[in-house]
Amino acid sequence: WVFPDGSKEKILEVGDESFHNTALSNEYTRVLKVKFGPKETTSAHRHAEDSLYFFLVDGGLDVVNHIKGSDPACDCMEFGEVRYGTHKTDKPLVHKITNMNDCDMLCIDAEVIKSPPITSPFPLVANHHELIKTRARCRVYTLVLEPGQTVAVNYAFFYLTIVLKGSKIKTELGSGGPTISWKSDMGLGDLEWHSPTMSVKLTN
Repeated sequence: WVFPDGSKEKILEVGDESFHNTALSNEYTRVLKVKFGPKETTSAHRHAEDSLYFFLVDGGLDVVNHIKGSDPACDCMEFGEVRYGTHKTDKPLVHKITNMNDCDMLCIDAEVIKSPPITSPFPLVANHHELIKTRARCRVYTLVLEPGQTVAVNYAFFYLTIVLKGSKIKTELGSGGPTISWKSDMGLGDLEWHSPTMSVKLTN
């Protein structure tokens, strides 16, 4: 990448960029946790897979996004905002990002690599769940449980969970017979890949 002042920078694969750290990887997705400080700028890097971006900066995020071939541009993302980039079905994204906030930038980048063996042709309909984004290869839902609330649901598909607000969650599996349960302390940005899970009960 040759800049207008004549300086040059090597374009890295996104997984090799120092602020993009792989948190989870399998044949279906690679999930990168992106975190860096105020006024810091990433190295030039390339996104080559279709990707979901989850922005997790309380109060919102202000950045300067410098895309190769364009002038640097300001951009703003609200807390919990989800974007989808067609970096494989369209064209790769090559850019640098500067964090203009006075706090750390935090974003989860989930690459949509391959469809898992079990998917659902229809959107999930379940209490406390809201479908917020639909694309050809994925859907995004929010699950909100107030303290003391419980939801019973069947997740008849493989799925990724990302925590937007920390809490202690009780998970119970099974119905109409023996059950198993456990409690998990979940923090902002925690993530996990799940196999299909039937008759699950979640309590905040």
